[in-house]
Amino acid sequence: MAAAAAHAAAPGPLRLDEARGSVPLAGQMAWLADPGGQATLAEVRASGAWQRLPGKPDFGFTPSTIWLRLTVLQPAQAPAEWVLSVDGTQVDEVQLHGAEGASAPPQRAGRLVAHARWPMDSRTPAFRLRLPPGEHQLYLRMRSEHTLSNDVSLRTVDAFRVAERQQALLFGALFGVQGVALALLLLFGPALWQTLRGWYLLYTLALAFMAMVASGYLQSLLITEVPVPTLWLALNLCLAWWILTRMSAVWLELDQLLPRFSRWYQRVVGAMALGAMALTVIEGGRIGVQVVQWAFVLTSSLAFGLSLYLWRRGSAQAGPYLLIFGLLEAGVTARFARNTGALPINFFTDHAVFIGMSIHLVAMSVYFIVRFRNMAQALHIEQQARTEQREFVGMVSHEFKTPLAIIHTSIQQLSANLDAPHEKNQQRADNIRNAVRRMDRLLDEYLSVERLDAAHQPLRREATDFFEVIEEAVSDWPLEQVRLQVDELPEPVVCDPDMMRIVLRNLLENAVRHSPAGRAVALTVRRAADNALRITVADQGEGIPAEELPRLFQKFFRGKAAQGSPGAGLGLYLVERIVRAHQGRITVDSVVGQGTRFTVELPGRA
Repeated sequence: MAAAAAHAAAPGPLRLDEARGSVPLAGQMAWLADPGGQATLAEVRASGAWQRLPGKPDFGFTPSTIWLRLTVLQPAQAPAEWVLSVDGTQVDEVQLHGAEGASAPPQRAGRLVAHARWPMDSRTPAFRLRLPPGEHQLYLRMRSEHTLSNDVSLRTVDAFRVAERQQALLFGALFGVQGVALALLLLFGPALWQTLRGWYLLYTLALAFMAMVASGYLQSLLITEVPVPTLWLALNLCLAWWILTRMSAVWLELDQLLPRFSRWYQRVVGAMALGAMALTVIEGGRIGVQVVQWAFVLTSSLAFGLSLYLWRRGSAQAGPYLLIFGLLEAGVTARFARNTGALPINFFTDHAVFIGMSIHLVAMSVYFIVRFRNMAQALHIEQQARTEQREFVGMVSHEFKTPLAIIHTSIQQLSANLDAPHEKNQQRADNIRNAVRRMDRLLDEYLSVERLDAAHQPLRREATDFFEVIEEAVSDWPLEQVRLQVDELPEPVVCDPDMMRIVLRNLLENAVRHSPAGRAVALTVRRAADNALRITVADQGEGIPAEELPRLFQKFFRGKAAQGSPGAGLGLYLVERIVRAHQGRITVDSVVGQGTRFTVELPGRA
């Protein structure tokens, strides 16, 4: 048992091979914990507490200094130079002992070492090894206020440069995505500082700063002489946490849907963020990062639970929130699974957080563009509706004034001339009746439009005796003014009889109004193919100019020929809406100087 334990604690030498380029170190290293961080290299070499490391270094948040030991065998034909790198930008300090001989001073790199003093100009701590042929023992000493879950890689110089270029490409794409997200935010939509967009801007800037610090490029490019404290990252995490909480509340419309909960939720998180900032300043970055990360996980879970609850209640904003922030959570989860060994260590799992962040920002930018375009379109439609409403009110006021004036004048004449001849009184009564009928039709058109616009089921279909619909529709005109031809009708005719009366009346009224005196209009109703109902109204009037035909069924549109006659421009619009609601179609054929023919066709119903 003692021999087996000794063998487990002392892996054999790792043979270096140039053809492999990158040498896997999983299972090839031993580790030792130094709780006080005061052990010397000699004490560490002589210690009997070494343990074999089965995989990659994964010590989490630990106050101890961790030593790693790696024994390599350098063949004579292998390249003399290798690079040993630690994938971690937040490691406080990494020391490499033994690369230049046991008595040589260690190479040092890490967050608390000025970047200009690093042995290699790289994003993460990296050390150049110049190994003569033979067996060598290398010792890595690592300590950090942040997590000590960092992969250690051994590569040839060329393989290390290729890996550096791959990582630069990835982070360049990430920063490019963040730049595009900010550019889209500035370019699209007039309301730049609308509440959600303002919080989104702050959130994107916080993510960008976090990515720059976590990637190591900010330190390597801008700060070379001064060590970078963890305090920056911790304070940025606190700020990003509070910004994300506020943006989530605005996004999910918690102030409207759950006002009391929203107030307390944001106040509590704001107080916790301030407390975490104070703790970070007082106790150091390690405590602050741990507190904020745990609090971040809890509040993110709460936000997801809220969005799921609101989504099930039918909130339109909760579904996109779940999807878009789920992308970021997927990246975080993949990285966590990689740290625990559930996923293999590779390029994508190493950078899962950054990949998830990039896709998350792209999806969020696209969502905001679509959302605000839809809002702009809805605003345009609302403004157009208000314009139409004002036009309609003005038109209705004008149309009502004329019949009201006729009624008022006729009543004055009747009351002032009670003994007038019967013919005079009859004419005045006819004037009043015609004026009331005109007002009634105007109200009928308006109420019918409102019914079609507002109701979810504007039609009340039923099996209808269409002869009665025709008879009532033509009753307003003398027999000689409407030439009626009714052939065999479909059986049955399923329609909304009230709406179809409006269709017939409006078409007949237009035809009669634009027909010369003494010329009858033709109304033909018959069965067409497939048991369809076909209605044709034809006149011999002045016709409609070709340029007016495309606008004929628009709301409030009145052609040149209708300018001098009463009407609100709703008749043909209403006819087209009713026919379309019956899944039918209406067509118009017109020749200037010869007349116009409207054809309505309703599909048959079984």
